[in-house]
Amino acid sequence: MKPSKTHQKQVNIRLDDETLDRLDECRSDLRDQFPNIPTRSDVVRMAIEEFLERRGRDGHPPSESSTDR
Repeated sequence: MKPSKTHQKQVNIRLDDETLDRLDECRSDLRDQFPNIPTRSDVVRMAIEEFLERRGRDGHPPSESSTDR
């Protein structure tokens, strides 16, 4: 379950123009999946959640087998 907005902490980041443009493209791409176009913060949160989920619960990426290399 996701924390309510009242339990969220604010974190500031700096992004270059190219990354911001890509972030805005993602917002547009996601427009049809949500009642309203997601904010930049929404997209950044989704990206961080996806990244952390891929890393796994222990904070490390899944081990690669020798066949994956």
